[in-house]
Order: sequence, then C-alpha cells, then structure tokens
Amino acid sequence: MDGRNRIGLYASYGLGLSGIGFTLPYLPLYLGEKGLSDTQISSISALAALAALAQFPLGLWSDRLRSRKPFLCASLGLLAAATFLLPRAESTLALGLLVVLFAENGLCRAVVESLSGAEAASLAPPGQVGAAMGALRFWKPVAVVSVTLAGGWYAERFGIESIFAWLIVLQGLAFVASLLIHDRERQEPSDELPAIASEASERGPSPRGWDRSLWAFIAAMILFHACNAPGGVYLGLFMARDLAAPTVLLSYAFIVSMVVWMLLARPAGRLADRWGRRPLLIFAWTIMAARLALIALARSPWEIVAIQVLDGAASGLFSILCAAWVTDRLGAAERVSEAQVIVGASLVLGSAIGPALSGPIAEALGYRGLFGLLAGVGALATAVVVFCVPETLGVIGKSSEARSVEFAEVP
Repeated sequence: MDGRNRIGLYASYGLGLSGIGFTLPYLPLYLGEKGLSDTQISSISALAALAALAQFPLGLWSDRLRSRKPFLCASLGLLAAATFLLPRAESTLALGLLVVLFAENGLCRAVVESLSGAEAASLAPPGQVGAAMGALRFWKPVAVVSVTLAGGWYAERFGIESIFAWLIVLQGLAFVASLLIHDRERQEPSDELPAIASEASERGPSPRGWDRSLWAFIAAMILFHACNAPGGVYLGLFMARDLAAPTVLLSYAFIVSMVVWMLLARPAGRLADRWGRRPLLIFAWTIMAARLALIALARSPWEIVAIQVLDGAASGLFSILCAAWVTDRLGAAERVSEAQVIVGASLVLGSAIGPALSGPIAEALGYRGLFGLLAGVGALATAVVVFCVPETLGVIGKSSEARSVEFAEVP
C-alpha cells in the first residue's frame, strides 16, 4: 500500500469511526435526555442496524465496479451531515432518522467498516490478509478512545450535547481523507498485481456456492452480536441507574475495552496468519459469553470496568478474524467486498435482533437478568463455532476439489 492510500484509508477509517466514542457511552443517555424511553431507544437502535444491511448490495456493487472509493466517500459525507444535524433535531422522528445514519452499527459506519476492510484486504501482500486487517482495525480503538476521553471531560463540564461541537469537525476530516484513496484495481495494469488476486491464484478457483460451514459461521456471527450489541445500549444505563456510577466512569468502561482492542489488533492479525483462524475464533466467542455472565454478577461499577477487558479482547478478535476467515473462504479478488459485507451484514443483523428483543426483557427481568440470559445465548454461539466452523488458512494451495470437501466437513 502506497503512502497516499495508507493516509487516506487509515485516516478516513479512524476518524469516521471515532464517533463511536460518543455513541457507545453517551448516545443512549443523550436520547434519554431528549425524552425517549428505553423501548424507543432500543427500537431506534434496531432500525439503525437493519438499515445497515444496505451495505450488502453496496458491497456487491463495489465488487462489480472494482472500486470502493465512491461508496466510502458518500457514506462519510452523509455521516458528517448527520452529525451536524443531530443536536438540532427535536422531534422523535427526526432523531430516529439521524440515529439510523449516525449510530455505531448504523448505515454510514457499517459501510465504512466493511468497505475499508475490503480495501485493506485487496491491497494485502499474499498470505497476509490477517495482518492487513489488524493494521487497519488498530486505528478504530485509537480514535474511539481519544473521543471517549475528550467526551468524558466535556460531558462533565458542559453537558453531553457539547461533544457535538468538535465531533462534527472530525467527521468532516474523515470525508476529506477519503478523497485521497485511489483504488488499485482501477489503475492501469502493471507488473505489480493486486495482492489479493495473487493469493487467490494460489488457491485455485473459489467455490461458487455457500456451503454449510459458511452458513454456520454466519449464524455464529449473528448470535455473537445479538448478545454483544445490547451491552452497547444498556451497559451505560445499568452502570448509571443500578450501580450509581458517575458519568466519567462510563467512559472508563469503554476506554478499557478499546485499549485492549488496540493492543491486540496487530498481533492477533499476525498470529491468525501463522496459527490459523479457528483457535482464536473459539477464544473470542468464549470470552464474549464469559464477559456477559460476569456483568450479570457484578456489584460495583469498578467491577464492570475490569470486566470490559474481555469485551475489548472479544470484539477486537472478531473484527479481524471473521473478516480473514470469510476472505479465505471466498478466495477471489473479485469477491473481496462480498466477504467483508457478509461479516458486516451478520454484525448489523445481530445488532438489530439483540436490542429489539432486549428492551422488553430488560423491563421484565432487569439489567442483570438481561445480561444473564445473553450469556446463555453466547454459550450456544460458542458451541456453533466449536463444532461447525472449520479452519480456512490451511486450505491455501490445495486443489479446489479437496478444498470443497474440507469446507463441507464438520470438525
């Protein structure tokens, strides 16, 4: 990846997703201040995730055009506009529409997440897709932690709405940075082929269909985020309402998660290229379920802060390993965006299901009961990964017939 692409891709990705440092700890509280109920907040979160499923046809379209830049620029421009308009919205309808664009797993950030990953994978050297994903994903927690720290300071002194004043600037800079990206596949042919194409040629033709191992992995990814997404909506409310946590401690809980993610990103990508995807995938799902169970048992806000170490590890590993696994599985340069949006669509579908069901459950069982139930579902998702998801890294270099048999096997 040349310097221009490196700056454009990493800056647009990091700055574009930096607003998650506001959405995770503060957006539910901000919407509550605007008069929305818990059920309305969860319903809007679910709608935002459903809208983000539009990334799937957009990803396929970008594969057909062999260019992701137009979609990245449009998404970041729309995100900047939503950030500007959100503090000016008063009606529930206007707030809901803008949150659909602005939310962590809403339309704009979902497209940026998926197609930035596709761009990184398409430029990765042969055999280093995991490392390329780790290098890209490293910038997400860096940006999120920075905004969360600054947001905590501003929220304590000037109120939550004050954060928008400089968040608008960051989202605008993300759009400007995206203009620097140039899609390698769009350039004139040269001796230096796209790395993903070279790697795909080593693997041979990729299977056209979606076999049962891919469907099992999609189910596991949906369950992962059906369990994990309600934490983004309700963890701050649980800490503030049930554990009487001060506002600044809400930001600490998410900072811990992001710092762990940042520390794991690069080594996890390299280890996945060396050891394989499956062992780390099983570890990610296991600690996701354990984290939810521990939250249900926590008795003080500081315990929650410590437990968030597991959230950072699980989410960081998911963001890198799932993209690498599906990229391996499809194994073709012309399907690199498809691989990323499979992961992204699974993420947002789970993020829609989880909050939609969690609102009534939280009202009936309380926050502790909600997290305990989610821990049980997380254990089920872990079992799916253990018994139904095979390794993909070792299939490089095998014949297409042998590879098809291996993908169909259940370990």
